[in-house]
Amino acid sequence: MAKVSIIVPVYNAEKYLKQCLDSIVNQTLKDIEIVIVNDGSTDRSGEICKSYLSDSRVIYYEKQNEGLAAARQDGTERSNGDYIGFVDSDDWVEVDMYEKMYSTAVENNADIVFCNCVENENGHRFTPEMSSGVYDRSGILDEILPKTLAYVSKDGGKRAIRWSNCLRIYKRSTILNNNIKFDRRLRRSQDLQFTYEMTLASNSFYYMGDSYLYHNRVVADSLSRGYTKNMHTLYTYLIDDLYAVTENFKERDYSEQMNLRAFFFITDCIENELKPLCPNSRDEKIRIIEDIMNDPVCERFYGHIPVEKLNALLKAEYDYIHKKDAQGLLDFADKYNSEEQKRKRRDDKKRAVMDFLTESAVVGTVYKKLRHKK
Repeated sequence: MAKVSIIVPVYNAEKYLKQCLDSIVNQTLKDIEIVIVNDGSTDRSGEICKSYLSDSRVIYYEKQNEGLAAARQDGTERSNGDYIGFVDSDDWVEVDMYEKMYSTAVENNADIVFCNCVENENGHRFTPEMSSGVYDRSGILDEILPKTLAYVSKDGGKRAIRWSNCLRIYKRSTILNNNIKFDRRLRRSQDLQFTYEMTLASNSFYYMGDSYLYHNRVVADSLSRGYTKNMHTLYTYLIDDLYAVTENFKERDYSEQMNLRAFFFITDCIENELKPLCPNSRDEKIRIIEDIMNDPVCERFYGHIPVEKLNALLKAEYDYIHKKDAQGLLDFADKYNSEEQKRKRRDDKKRAVMDFLTESAVVGTVYKKLRHKK
């Protein structure tokens, strides 16, 4: 049995696939199993995957396209490692990622080990989510789980601990003993469903917040950046799943966090219609937003989230959702976005002036001397 099974779902990833697979086969931890699931690719991805079959640790499987959740589940069922990890086919990992995570898991008998990541688009390093180190069952219940579903940030925005399956390794026995599986119907945010259920079942959790071991490639047509057609429909199954799991968990009451997560998902769907890349006419946007507002889940969370902590935009969305006023919300959003663009232009001008004052060789020297005299 391998120490770690690494599941790599692949769909039309020929552009980045070699870098991804090279970073895995060259891991310093040699006792690994690499399960590649070709999810119906129509480009050269299959050919690239097969070129790695000379490595006896590689298992290659082809299937009809069903989406990421189904591919991850198929890979999990074909794996046999003590721990299971996931890598997306357009990302790559540090060469010692799995050695560090596996040794941490064994030393702490952890059900989950969670590392940090770099977003390659701009080299952005994500701020650690919480204190690094080991969390026992009480710490998981009191500190990890409440923030896994949702919480309000200090500035009143939407937050949650990063759900990504790719930043974690999961103990295989915990997965099997609790019958935890990816829901094949999910086409969006499937990471949350699996991570949430695994965290509910865990007794030991280790966070490597200062270890940036995973590189997330953000591509131009990423789901999280562009317009998503039928986004509300894509979230429906997930919201129902999460409510059911939360209500069946009796050790703690996370209903407030679940209601907040449902509200955040609903606002995500509404904001999807407000994106610049949204192709819909104003009338079509209003119709779609009205359909979202009429989702029974809106009545479910109304009156059960900490509205006083929300920023101005989310408070307004909350009120318009309750009134089922799609037209009013769209008018408000247009005005709000216009003011935000003006503010951004003002901030950009101020930043440009400050850069000139501080970075220009001559002007900067004079400016700094004057400030020093003050």
